[in-house]
This record gives sequence, C-alpha cells and structure tokens, in this order.
Amino acid sequence: MIIIANSTNKRETTLDRAIKVLEYLADSQVEKNMSDIAKDLKIPNGTAYNILKTLESNQLIERDQSSKRYTLGFKLFQLGNKVDYIRELRNISMPYMRELTAETGETSQLGIIFEENLYFLEIIEAPKNTKTRGTVGLSLPLHAPAAGKILLAFQPEEKRKELLEKIELKAFNMNTITDSKQLEKELEEIREKGYAVDREEVFRGTTCLAMPIYNADKEVIAALGITGDTERVKKNKEKNLNAIHHESLNISFKLGYQLS
Repeated sequence: MIIIANSTNKRETTLDRAIKVLEYLADSQVEKNMSDIAKDLKIPNGTAYNILKTLESNQLIERDQSSKRYTLGFKLFQLGNKVDYIRELRNISMPYMRELTAETGETSQLGIIFEENLYFLEIIEAPKNTKTRGTVGLSLPLHAPAAGKILLAFQPEEKRKELLEKIELKAFNMNTITDSKQLEKELEEIREKGYAVDREEVFRGTTCLAMPIYNADKEVIAALGITGDTERVKKNKEKNLNAIHHESLNISFKLGYQLS
C-alpha cells in the first residue's frame, strides 16, 4: 500500500484518506466537487482525483455528470443494510462451525453470495489441514467450489438463470466444470441430493463438501461446508455429510427455519 506523509508528519495511508472522503460526504449537507474535497481534507489534487475515481468505479460514491459533484453511492447503502444480517449470520454460525471442525477434523467454511461470487464469511481451520488455501474474505466464482455450487443450485430459477448468464466458467485446473450444460446437470443433481462436492475443481489435492443454510422464509442464504485432503475427505464422506447436515440445520433453526 502507498504511504503518504501529510503536512503534520502523521503517516496516512490511501485507505485512511478514502475513508475520510466517505465520512466527509456523509456529513456534508450539499454535494461537493473534487476541489472542495481536496481543499477541505488537505489532500493533494492528484491523490484526491485517484481516490474519487476508485470510489466511483466501485459504486461507493456517485458523480453528477452536469455539476461534477459527488454524493455517496447506492452500493454503500446496500453494504450498510447487510451489516447486521452478516454479523448475525456469522455470530450464530461460529459455535456450530467449531463443532463441525471438531467432529470432522476438517476446516469448516461459511459462504454467501456477494456480487455474483462466493464470499467466505468465516473459516475455522483444522490443525491437520495442510492444503487449505481459503481465507476469510476470499471471493471465488460460484461454479467451482462446493459452497458456491450450493448457493447457485438453490437460487430461485430466474435468479439462477440470471447468474448462469453472467458467470464466466473459468478453469482453475483440468477438473473444473467449464461447460454450461454439464454445470446445469450437476446443479440439478445437487438439488436432488442436498449437497455439493468440489472434486479438486479449485485446488488440486483438496476436496470440499457443502450444504445449504436456510432462513425463516425457507430461502437458502448461505452454505456450510468442510474442506480438506482429498483422500481423507472421501474416505469419511458419509460421516462428514452427516456432520455438515446436522450443523447446517442447527444454524438454520437459529435463523428461524422450520421443517415442514
């Protein structure tokens, strides 16, 4: 990250300044142009321009084309509305993820859809798992990881079709499904079986299993799974699936889900 020293010799990162810009716009009673922002925040014009372009390209701020003035962007409000939901989901899931890791001996993962990708919200590492490469905040395409396939398979039909049209079926290796018809067939099988498998489709030597998490409206809002050495996960597949099913239901019940 680029470090820039300001006039008071306090070292300030670009991220620090970007946050200040967002706070400044949030507190402003009127829209501001780049000169206003740079002057009031004591940021060089070139730096202010780069920060504003980055925030705008990520839809965190918006610029009026005629006045060239900035306001907070819609995505910022979307993110804000999701904070409580994400915090609740994570807090509810953590104890059951620890149980899942303890029972299976494998790393447990909690994933959600964010911006048409799988986003790992939480990961509980197993000490013996030497091949786990996922990290909290990692984003992957939906078509390859087990958690991503679960989330894709259990979307309402129209939403699933919309996502399938947008997804680039990127090949991570020779095991990755890159044919749309083959993927749709697998998604149908996932809905029938109730679980998904990543057969070394992202990382060689690593296999993942995942199942859905439901909310009170019986919508699939997250995926719970495990990941570990292929030989070990396959050897204990039934035990692992039973454990994932048990803990995914526990989380779903906590979110208000009821079996019909």
